[in-house]
Amino acid sequence: MQKIIKCDIALLKILQQSKTEEIDFLVSVLTDNGAGRVALSSSIRDFLLYQKGERIYTEDGLRILLHELQEYGGHSILNLFRDEPVPYDELLTDVHKKLNGKDSRIKSSLQKEREIVLSLFGEDWEKMDARVRWERCTEIQVVSGLFEMEKNLRFDQEGAAVGLSAAASAAVFVALRMLPHAAVAAAFGFAVQSVSEAYRITVPFIVQMARIKMLIAKAPSLKQGK
Repeated sequence: MQKIIKCDIALLKILQQSKTEEIDFLVSVLTDNGAGRVALSSSIRDFLLYQKGERIYTEDGLRILLHELQEYGGHSILNLFRDEPVPYDELLTDVHKKLNGKDSRIKSSLQKEREIVLSLFGEDWEKMDARVRWERCTEIQVVSGLFEMEKNLRFDQEGAAVGLSAAASAAVFVALRMLPHAAVAAAFGFAVQSVSEAYRITVPFIVQMARIKMLIAKAPSLKQGK
């Protein structure tokens, strides 16, 4: 009997509704754009890249992808000894806190997802090029904890997060890149290299899953599984 690969079933169902190119992004995150990672076996890398090249993802492929992505989260929240992959909600809260979001423990998943996506991508979140999204998610200032989520959001009268304009959002990241290297180095001085590397996977993984959920919520035909 074939062993079932453990992963977050809710995420699996979401990916089964997703466009192939959205899953491609997650494969690129895990495999470092095909180059591979030390903690990722070459057989898994090759299997996922094969499915990406064939433009079709099987259930086993999606389970493996999610399992590996969730496993990386164990490094970023210092939970290396659990038998199960780290649950999505724990990773979501961890990333929200990493981006200096407020009330990470008490806000709903929907609130945290929206704030994460809009703070990084602004109102351009739907159509922003994958390369730009990757760069923003893995900016050294983001993975080192120097990003300030609340300063990169607007809130409407009901308190819901609203993205900055495309120009204003882009200006935020230009300013981040101009931060003194000493400030960034100081932030990393307290982190182990494996932890910062894990965030280079965990942050774009969570951001992409949150973005996919937002896309599905805006598309009734996808939400209903049609």
